Amino acid sequence: MNRKARLALLFFGREGTPLMAWPLYNYDVERHINELINECSTWCVDKCEFIIKKWIKSREDLNEILSRSSEIDGIVIYILTTSINYGLFYDAVRVSGKPTLVLTEPYHSLAWPEIAELVREGYPVVGVSSSSREDRVKGIRVLYTYIMLERKVKVLVVTVPEETSLESLHKHEIYSGDRVYSENYYTRLREFMDLSFVDYTELMNTYLNVGEEDAEEIVDKILKNSYWVREGIKLEDLIKAAKIYIALKKLLNKYGADALAVNCFTIMLKDLNALPTTPCVAISLLNDDGIPAACEADLSSLLLQVIFKYLAGKPAWISDPVIDFSDGSVTYAHCTAPTKMKGFTEESEPYAIDTHDESGKPAVIRTKMSLGQVITVTQISPDFSKLYLHVNK
Repeated sequence: MNRKARLALLFFGREGTPLMAWPLYNYDVERHINELINECSTWCVDKCEFIIKKWIKSREDLNEILSRSSEIDGIVIYILTTSINYGLFYDAVRVSGKPTLVLTEPYHSLAWPEIAELVREGYPVVGVSSSSREDRVKGIRVLYTYIMLERKVKVLVVTVPEETSLESLHKHEIYSGDRVYSENYYTRLREFMDLSFVDYTELMNTYLNVGEEDAEEIVDKILKNSYWVREGIKLEDLIKAAKIYIALKKLLNKYGADALAVNCFTIMLKDLNALPTTPCVAISLLNDDGIPAACEADLSSLLLQVIFKYLAGKPAWISDPVIDFSDGSVTYAHCTAPTKMKGFTEESEPYAIDTHDESGKPAVIRTKMSLGQVITVTQISPDFSKLYLHVNK
């Protein structure tokens, strides 16, 4: 799943002196192309490789690229001037059938009606017009995310024996009327996810084979970086939490999975002592590691966690909105928050070690997120027809 995306970088622009097109009559198209070819080597180098770089001047040029379409995962079209050959532009998208990012700069293109037409026709196309290299990189990340979703994410679901299929999840009465899914939900999830279901007893068998020393090493790191531990939480509680984390990583490796969902509420409702402690700490740590992990087997939220991993290079946190009309506030609250909310390679946010809200069992990580930063909150409707988005500080 983590293989680099192989891309073709195709340039569209007029030739001639005078150019008889925007951005300027004496604009040097070839010089700008060479500059961009050099720059593209810095665009998401850990995620993408540009195996084709070509100025499309003729039908023969395009046919050469189309003959190699099996070698590429996606196309980046860079429009450098107005008055390009739109027949070739359309065919680069329509005939290749590849997800496409269209890049341009202010005053260099008026192609928005053509891009909109391709979108209406159902082609996976997005356009970005900017003089900023950073915006070009953001566009590349969008294309990369789409390509990675096309490859499917391998998801391990740890659950109870009664709920070992997608359609059988969330049948406990506690979810009655809350988790109502349609056939479209199941179909769309399967488009993006390759699901493997395992009985939670396999997790427990793996847990029993985790060494004390390995768990203690993780606990030392957790305690060293925490600023507060709730009274009553014992060292052995944290060792249990660390063992669950290690056991889950072993299962992920065994099944070749890239992401995890734990049907924790249903497991605990079946038997409160089925797990030695809640998997909350483990889920927080896995998300810090760059392994998308979801509690309550919340697969639509897990899909968004996967998307944000690729799109933003950051972990995402599953939370519930707490609304207070008295002061017009929305508070997002839940256990399992990652500590590296600013990015996988960034320093951890301050965090405390607390008890699980619903059961009172130890332990969970309470992350103290920095004030003033922009947050993005999103969710997919159960029928996958809408995406809800809330952006604020």
